[in-house]
Amino acid sequence: MRPKLIPAATAAALTLTLAACGSGPQTEETAAADTGYPLTVANCGEEVTIEAAPEAVLTIGHSAVALLDAAGATDRIVARSGEFSAPLPEGLQNPPDDVEVVDPADPAAETIIGTGADIVVGYGLFTAAPEALEAAGIPNLVVAGECNHDGAVVEAIGFDSVFADIERYGEVFGTQEAAAASVEDFQAELSELEAQAAAETQTVASVYYWSASSTMSAHGGLSMAHDVLGRANLENVYAAEQSAYFEASVETLLDADPQVIVLSYGGYGESFEDAKAQLLAEPGAADLQAVRNDRIIGVGATDLNPDQGALRGLETVIAGAAA
Repeated sequence: MRPKLIPAATAAALTLTLAACGSGPQTEETAAADTGYPLTVANCGEEVTIEAAPEAVLTIGHSAVALLDAAGATDRIVARSGEFSAPLPEGLQNPPDDVEVVDPADPAAETIIGTGADIVVGYGLFTAAPEALEAAGIPNLVVAGECNHDGAVVEAIGFDSVFADIERYGEVFGTQEAAAASVEDFQAELSELEAQAAAETQTVASVYYWSASSTMSAHGGLSMAHDVLGRANLENVYAAEQSAYFEASVETLLDADPQVIVLSYGGYGESFEDAKAQLLAEPGAADLQAVRNDRIIGVGATDLNPDQGALRGLETVIAGAAA
């Protein structure tokens, strides 16, 4: 989870346009075209051109690591950042545990360039100026599910955009077979989980805290969490919010009074007990029916990210809603 207002890309903008191969004698230009490069990728409504096959990746955030793992490309990661001291997601096939975290938060341009990375994959740039990376010839690919943080830049994201993102990275890094196999497995797992969802619809709010001193935030109708809730047959009371993440006052939660509360935790290293205590300390929280009925479902922050880890989030939500 990255509760800042972060730009990113979406499934609708994941079409990869490969340079066409010319006919006639083989030249350096036609040989390059045969490799699929330059490769133009639609990135949050804009185009990013990758001149040659990337070999050294700096990741920003957990989803970049998870998606590259699913695409079979974690061996290209030379540096990590933006993980805010939270552990890597569970279930990675080839976790880059031995790769240095050069900045726990948003890396500066000098830091990125200093790693020797030839591409950045992550939730977007906040400290680094995009112009500095462009001047250094370093493309910036944004995770598909990070486009709608502060408003509807593109259509809502969900599992379909996650699967498309895995295939996109497979195309970019030349690991199409590994990416396709991962997507097939994840789609089968998603179908099995959806079949376990409760038949009766319940209302729900998905909330979290960015720090021990921050106000409550929630997942809106353009978030990965919204798709998770819907597939669990839960009705998101914040569905009308045309953003992925937003600051939600406790008053709005009290007004909606959902039957279930999904409480995301671990975004800054806190436990579920810590996050729950912070929620229960909110004025009027004891009056919420979800609190009175002990219907608070804890879900790890990385399990509501726009990557395959959301399958674990869906499993947790389905089980919690049925308990």
